[in-house]
Amino acid sequence: MVTMRDTTAVRPGTGCAPRPPARDTAPAPFMVVGRVNGHEVAAGVPTPAAAMRRMLDWLTLDDDASAVWYLREDWPEPVTVIARMAHGAVGETRRTAHLFQLQPGDVQCGPMSARCGAELCPSEVEWLRLGAGMPCEQCLAAAGNARRALEAVAG
Repeated sequence: MVTMRDTTAVRPGTGCAPRPPARDTAPAPFMVVGRVNGHEVAAGVPTPAAAMRRMLDWLTLDDDASAVWYLREDWPEPVTVIARMAHGAVGETRRTAHLFQLQPGDVQCGPMSARCGAELCPSEVEWLRLGAGMPCEQCLAAAGNARRALEAVAG
């Protein structure tokens, strides 16, 4: 996991100075952007779970807040994240860990499509670390097929 102090940038002229990023740290791969109390805000975060927490924090500050998150557009390659339905949302046998490939710059603002085709809403999932949870076999098969296809094209 990439670690970095969260940074919040506020549009110039709003009277709020942004907190500078920590020095000598890797940049956060994910961004959350939105509008809170009439101000445009942005924050770098290390994980999709941190993006969800940041958006919920903004909603506690402003009932009319709006926000989206994404893998930074300057990130060098797609990132695969892992999530499953939250505890209690479905039966335990349906809580398989799905793989979601995020493309740099693609905004996440609604249900996400897993490699297997399942659609999950980011606010209703548990984000997992690599190796956690029972894997969705269809997601694994789709990830393997994509890797073989890329190897065939490159080879």
